[in-house]
Amino acid sequence: MVIKCPVCGEENPDDATICKACGAPLENSSEKKAKSGKVLIAIFIFAILVVVAIVAAPIIYKSVPSHNKTDDSDGDGMPDEWELANGLNPNDPGDRNSDADSDGLTNYEEYQLGTDPQNPDTDGDGIPDGLDLIPKADAGIRVTITKIRIKDFVDFPRKPTGQIFARIYVDDNLVGEAPSEPAELEIDKIYDVNWSITTNVSDDRPHKVRIEIYDKDLIGEEMLDINGDSPSKDKAGYYLEINYYLGTGDVGRTQTSDPNNPPDGSNDGNSGLQDDKDAMIEYTITTIDMSTV
Repeated sequence: MVIKCPVCGEENPDDATICKACGAPLENSSEKKAKSGKVLIAIFIFAILVVVAIVAAPIIYKSVPSHNKTDDSDGDGMPDEWELANGLNPNDPGDRNSDADSDGLTNYEEYQLGTDPQNPDTDGDGIPDGLDLIPKADAGIRVTITKIRIKDFVDFPRKPTGQIFARIYVDDNLVGEAPSEPAELEIDKIYDVNWSITTNVSDDRPHKVRIEIYDKDLIGEEMLDINGDSPSKDKAGYYLEINYYLGTGDVGRTQTSDPNNPPDGSNDGNSGLQDDKDAMIEYTITTIDMSTV
């Protein structure tokens, strides 16, 4: 047998490795046979894999659940998976407007809110989901004073500092004082503070938050004026009262004082002999999940 050079066409002996005429490398017959054998094996393996895939495909398809997160067999707006998980019928469109737990919310509203359609009080706070502004959490209020400035001398005789603290009320009930001990603050200096009080509240209505600022000395305590909207000399003309709405659906709503016009008792127009001991504050009120406190 001879091996024909693929470059120049010269015939070479069967055992030659290079062409005697042009020096090009030659492939002998044994190498050709080995390569052909490898190709045949690869084709055989591929054919087996194709047959296995054809046989297994129907079995795998049947094992896949018929409901996924977006299937809605009855077109009621509630996915089949959610209905099955919550004891509803994915083939009954009428259960969209029924109220399985009699809490005042339809099953569809429960789906939208993320509450339990089989539990009338999802967060266990005593307020039925239909009346609960925050039905997925036992809501509370956190009142935080973030800045404070004492604008007048508060102690006799004109001491450069005062012993200052805040008293917080919710719905006319005292819920706490902050800081735990009065802070000694310089007069007419702005302080960044974190005086915070947290309290549980009913989730079914807005609430009234009252902030009072006091100076404490050896004689007792004296309320400072942070209400720039009222020139009244009685107590109501000194404290700050805020109507706070919890929000709806979930915790996290925040209400803050206007940083460009913060509560400031010196804005009430009183001056001279009628002047009060004034202060300025900034605050934040936040709806929180009491289970995280």
